[in-house]
Amino acid sequence: MTPLVLIAHGSRDGRSSAVVREIAAELGAHASFIDFDEPSPVTLLTSLDEAVVVPLLLTDAFHSRVDVPRLVAEARERRPRLRVEVTAPMGGAHLVPALARTLPPHDAVVLAAAGSRDPRSLAHVGDMARRLAAHTGAMGSPAYAAAAEPDVATAIAGLRSRGARRVAVASYFIAPGLLYERVRADAVAAGAWVTPPLGACPELLAAVRWRYERAVAGPVPVAA
Repeated sequence: MTPLVLIAHGSRDGRSSAVVREIAAELGAHASFIDFDEPSPVTLLTSLDEAVVVPLLLTDAFHSRVDVPRLVAEARERRPRLRVEVTAPMGGAHLVPALARTLPPHDAVVLAAAGSRDPRSLAHVGDMARRLAAHTGAMGSPAYAAAAEPDVATAIAGLRSRGARRVAVASYFIAPGLLYERVRADAVAAGAWVTPPLGACPELLAAVRWRYERAVAGPVPVAA
């Protein structure tokens, strides 16, 4: 069977790698990290003959478009016979039920993501915020921990200015870390409920399996 390799960003927060390793264990996969933890994708991939690489990332931003291809290319240089298929990152409409599941009663919802300067990443988060709002029947807004506007406090204030009384914050993160903690602190300071990261939720696990099976069977998909 072709090995499944997950590439996560990595974090100084040990809880992050613990979540990634939990996801890998649930899937029978190998975990690797771009930064802050081991093994690196290059070290792991050069120990294999073939692999399907699934980026454990939510948007098609710098890490997905630059870091992952760079690391795979480096592994191929070191091991020329290595056969690797790389899938799309994990974000998408399939995660909306998971994002909604832990929300308390609310009349407005902020979808809080890490943030990026990449327009495609911002467009994706904006689309996900609209989908989540439609799914829950509430007003909605995106927000970002860094690199983009609005931040969580501003998004909450904007929804309250439109008449919202119960604002909840849905965390568009796979695992905890510095940026998630920033979102959580800002939400709590603004008097809003904030959900935990997605973790090894069924929707995420199913999406990884789907990408893996499609990659093994034929052309790599660009989206679920």
